[in-house]
Amino acid sequence: MNNNHDNSQNSTELEFNKKNREDYEQLMKDSSTNLDGYLDRNNPFVKILLFILLVIIIVGAVYYITTYINTIK
Repeated sequence: MNNNHDNSQNSTELEFNKKNREDYEQLMKDSSTNLDGYLDRNNPFVKILLFILLVIIIVGAVYYITTYINTIK
């Protein structure tokens, strides 16, 4: 009889812990920052902007490399 009482108490405790864990996971999911839409790589504006930045970086690197090479001579 005592064993049956222990099993029901353990079962109740397990259910209680399971519910608390599920509530905690839901709370963490709801409170997390969602950055999925922050940088949409398929957006045409973002593609153009990233391409322009790439061109600026390449042109700047070429400029400084040629300037460095010309000052060595």
